[in-house]
Amino acid sequence: MITTTKHMTKYLSAKMLFLGLLLCVSVSCKKDELINAETPAEVVTPAEPAAPTPAPTVPTSPSSDVPANATIYELGTGSGNLTIDGSTLKITNSALIKVKSGSYKTITIKNITGSAAKPVFIKNNGQVSVTGSMAIDNVTYLTVSGDFTSGITYGFKFENISFRAVTVNGKMNYLTLKAMSFTKVGDYVIAGERSNGNDLNYSGSADTRTEGFKVLNCLFDNAGAISFGGNLNKDTGEDNGLFKDVEIANNIFQNTSAGTLCSFTNVQDYNIHHNVVNNVNSSNNDHNGIFFMQGNGKFHDNKLTNYQGNSIRMWLYSRGSTPATNEIYNNVCYNTRKYGAFELQAFDRNMYPGKTTYANAKVYNNTAGKMNTSRDWEGQLLDLYNTGGSLEYYNNLGFDLYSTKSVGNMINNMSDTKISKDSNNKYVPSQQDAVMDLTNFVSKITGVGESGLTF
Repeated sequence: MITTTKHMTKYLSAKMLFLGLLLCVSVSCKKDELINAETPAEVVTPAEPAAPTPAPTVPTSPSSDVPANATIYELGTGSGNLTIDGSTLKITNSALIKVKSGSYKTITIKNITGSAAKPVFIKNNGQVSVTGSMAIDNVTYLTVSGDFTSGITYGFKFENISFRAVTVNGKMNYLTLKAMSFTKVGDYVIAGERSNGNDLNYSGSADTRTEGFKVLNCLFDNAGAISFGGNLNKDTGEDNGLFKDVEIANNIFQNTSAGTLCSFTNVQDYNIHHNVVNNVNSSNNDHNGIFFMQGNGKFHDNKLTNYQGNSIRMWLYSRGSTPATNEIYNNVCYNTRKYGAFELQAFDRNMYPGKTTYANAKVYNNTAGKMNTSRDWEGQLLDLYNTGGSLEYYNNLGFDLYSTKSVGNMINNMSDTKISKDSNNKYVPSQQDAVMDLTNFVSKITGVGESGLTF
């Protein structure tokens, strides 16, 4: 019995050793198989009920202005004539319409009705070029913008256009044109199709004017003007083409002799800011305003160099019976062939009983140098005509100005306008004593001149 038990023990021990070795070999083989496998084994999980298809989403950058729940449409073949018709698309929600990259002869955009809660966007999907024109007709709460594709600054490109690049007709409330480039455009760059303006006769209600029009972050190189007509004249009884809340901002205008580059001739509450103008009107001797605005608004934080004309011809009047205040501030104006930096003027024809009244003005924290190098006009900081209102004028800096009389307070005063405030305005003959350099124009005199342009 003892012997049998001993042999049984040896047998079991041997068997256990054999099984252990077999297990080790098996594990080693499996390990080698996993190491040498080209692809891992597929992991299968139990099937789950299918989830409903989510609404399309868009990237948060560079198009973070598009709502996350916007419906996406992809249009265009990359060539030919593209029509984007809201009536055909039957847009009922916020929408992002992506235009396929390529070169189009024309793009027509019409019948798109968005809202503040459900805006519509048309954006580039890659570089989109237009060789003919873009026509926009009957739209509200629409943004046409070339900022969709990372690495492309101007996603809609207009180049070598013999006539007009963008024409707008019909209703155009809350239309924004953004991130576009215009190069070698022979006529108006952006304009109303009918007589350069909107033909609505203003009756006092919001639906008889154009609201919220914007041109932002665009390049205008050797091109024509942004031009929208309209007329307010008590003598003829006209009041049409009124724009309200116009914004022209963060644009570059350069290398053209087109004269006036942005004009609205019947406008309320405009905001023109952070634009750069350079090398303009080298061969144009008209009495230009680079910006020419009739109505009330603000002109600030703009930089204009090497040009001819006033930086803005601001013709003043206010809507309603309460005088508005037009403001010019934080601008740099340097090296003009003719005229002063700014012009203020008002006309009796714009004083329309029951519709308009005069406007006051404030001009402050501006820097102007080397005005009127042709020396055939006063080269001062301000050309002041009768305005019907009062003027506050302070903290302005001038250098290397030209006057047949005396530079004095840097106003070429041809008016009886009441100057209610005239303080802390400084003129120094030389640039070296006025500003650090001719690039950033940082003032050397604390509290005087533009207070630091940021672009």
